[in-house]
Amino acid sequence: MRYFFIRPDDLAGEVVTIEGKEARHMGKVLRLKPGMVVGLSDGGGMQGEGRIRTVTRDQVVLEVLSRFPSPREPEGELVVAQALLKDQKMDLLLRQLTELGMTRWWPFLSARSVPQPDAKRQAARTARWERIAREAVKQCRRGRVPDILPKGRLEDVVREAGQYDTCIMFWEGAREPLPAVIDGDADSPRRVLVVVGPEGGFAEEEAEAAARAGFQLATLGPRILRAETATLAACTLVQHLYGDLRKVV
Repeated sequence: MRYFFIRPDDLAGEVVTIEGKEARHMGKVLRLKPGMVVGLSDGGGMQGEGRIRTVTRDQVVLEVLSRFPSPREPEGELVVAQALLKDQKMDLLLRQLTELGMTRWWPFLSARSVPQPDAKRQAARTARWERIAREAVKQCRRGRVPDILPKGRLEDVVREAGQYDTCIMFWEGAREPLPAVIDGDADSPRRVLVVVGPEGGFAEEEAEAAARAGFQLATLGPRILRAETATLAACTLVQHLYGDLRKVV
């Protein structure tokens, strides 16, 4: 089944109209016809199904058949703070982390960050990330598009430790694996903040500052991983231990 985004107010109604580029894609590229049923999402956690009534060049009208909370959204919250990597690496990571259930993406600069985009370039990056996140949500049939926060610095991330139930910094200098530093009941919904570094890793003083702020420092094993590999491994482990990778829809 194909999935399409609509406004929250439209999903609450009986009939919805999709216009412009999306409508042309539905009619010309996908060749959807009246009577076909498609999936609908408001991007904020609600989904539904709609039956196509009419298809014209720039407009598709659908009858809303159902609406329901997305069964594929995590009960807790997984926030990933990622030190800036090169463009293609960040793009791919955002897509994959959205598939894994990330709810918020927080890019930041740290001492060893190589990319240093100016405001104009960062704005273009953010716009691209928003498009990628929406595409990934469609692909994996989630109901919520991850929030993309403005670029910050590591110290901004560290200051937010008190807002989360669990804060974990993955650092190659740590001495304990993730299961050894888990705190609290891993089976209850939690707000989890995961922090992963740049290509060169975190400086020791950065890790020490995070630990003082309440972060758990965890290692990803004996091998040195590429930055993007480390992020995927870290978030998969966190989603297995705290999240919904054990859940069946």
